[in-house]
Amino acid sequence: MNCRTAEPMTSDIASAPLVQSLLAGLDMRSNKAREQERAPRKVVSAVERASKHVEAARRAADASLARAKAAPRPHEITNPVFVALFDAHQQDREALFAAMRALDAARTDESADDRV
Repeated sequence: MNCRTAEPMTSDIASAPLVQSLLAGLDMRSNKAREQERAPRKVVSAVERASKHVEAARRAADASLARAKAAPRPHEITNPVFVALFDAHQQDREALFAAMRALDAARTDESADDRV
């Protein structure tokens, strides 16, 4: 075992190009993410948020359906694996329907605001 003690970091060492390059490597975000942070935030409407929520719910429901279809056969109530996967899909479907209802409500609210 080495008995040397660690030297405290001085300002000369901390300003060294090697240390700076190592610290810069810690920022793993993409350039696009950094540019988006710098760009002024645009206001996202309720319809756009609801639409994105519907798309995410649709992807989740599609994925859970694919998992249920890939379950070992037989695809019936006697197969507990299929039943569990299909129940998960049913929950994802209900979440999708709720998101679609929220999107419809947002569109209705937006169109009511436009008329006033």
